[in-house]
Amino acid sequence: MTYSEHRRTPWVLAAVFSTSLGVGLIFGFEPPLIAMVLNRAGNSTVAIGGVIAVSLVAVVILGPAYPRLIARIGLQRSVVGGVAFSIVVLLIMPFWSGVAPWLLLRMLTGLALGLAWIASEVWMNRAIPDGARGAVMGVYGTVFAIGTVAGPGLLEFTGTVGAWPFIAGGLCLALTLLPLALLPQVAASSAEHGAAHTQSLRDLPRLLWLAPAVMAAALIAGLVESAELSLLPLYGVREALSERSALLLLTIFLAGNVILQLPIGLLADRYGRHLMLGVCALVSGIGPLLLPQCLHQPWLLGPLLFVWGGTLYAFYSQGVALLGEVFEARDVAGANTLFVMIYCAGGVLGPGVGGLMMDLWPHDGLPALLSAAAFCLLAGLVLGRQRRVAQ
Repeated sequence: MTYSEHRRTPWVLAAVFSTSLGVGLIFGFEPPLIAMVLNRAGNSTVAIGGVIAVSLVAVVILGPAYPRLIARIGLQRSVVGGVAFSIVVLLIMPFWSGVAPWLLLRMLTGLALGLAWIASEVWMNRAIPDGARGAVMGVYGTVFAIGTVAGPGLLEFTGTVGAWPFIAGGLCLALTLLPLALLPQVAASSAEHGAAHTQSLRDLPRLLWLAPAVMAAALIAGLVESAELSLLPLYGVREALSERSALLLLTIFLAGNVILQLPIGLLADRYGRHLMLGVCALVSGIGPLLLPQCLHQPWLLGPLLFVWGGTLYAFYSQGVALLGEVFEARDVAGANTLFVMIYCAGGVLGPGVGGLMMDLWPHDGLPALLSAAAFCLLAGLVLGRQRRVAQ
């Protein structure tokens, strides 16, 4: 990194963090808005779920094209262009509604936000020194989580009827994009040029083989996060909690995500990212096993959900931080693309697998799935360490 680039790093990071706040806001804002609008129109739950999930499916299917696109148009233009395109799509949605149109529009949104998502993470991995990588990614995870938590809050202000909620969401997204759009154009970097090296599906198995445990973190993060967000309140209701108390479970869980990402990142910089990811996997494996016993004891349940939520969401943020440590500069864009693709695939699978487990094993199915997934990651990290020692 040149001296000029080093001086620009805080401004670049601040601008990217602002954009990630907006993207997180839309991630938390758009799905419940879509669900409410389509439900009022009499559409089935399956159709609503398909419209919400199709954006993640789009990232999985077309992910291999992102590195070449980033190499062609640059990191900054990829982030700005992806978010700007998403704003346009969001403003179109109230005027062209229905399951079929929204399937198309949500797919386009997924493609655009996927481009901005991957480009911003590649940019951050390039811009920050190794000694601060965990902390910066912790801040990134915190800012994104704040946006996600604020999304439903915005709906409380806008309601879910008419065009106004979509317009308000577009305006908020545009405001968070402004700092990055005003940042002077950044010269092409080695990360952008390196993106061109990952041009086909044939490259993905090689990247997976180089860091299988890191990619496992992406799959398990996507699966467990989506299962938690979708099913934890339902699990609470089925275990005789009131609806309000069941929703509070998710609020406390997400609060742990918001508050603990930075401390976990700082610890990862000091003690090593592989070690901290292993500790987080251990805690996230134990947490679900304690959930049934603590569910009706608030003084135990609150701290459990808070710590468990923070460690679980570190799977993603510290996994991204590891990409910049494990892969060479020319492979970072491709590795980040594969990481996001696997995370999105897990996000598509999570609610379905979690729901099936709850149907088959009502009391313990969901905790068993969440615990088993975290312990699988822990086993993968241990095997990966043994492999590195053997080499």
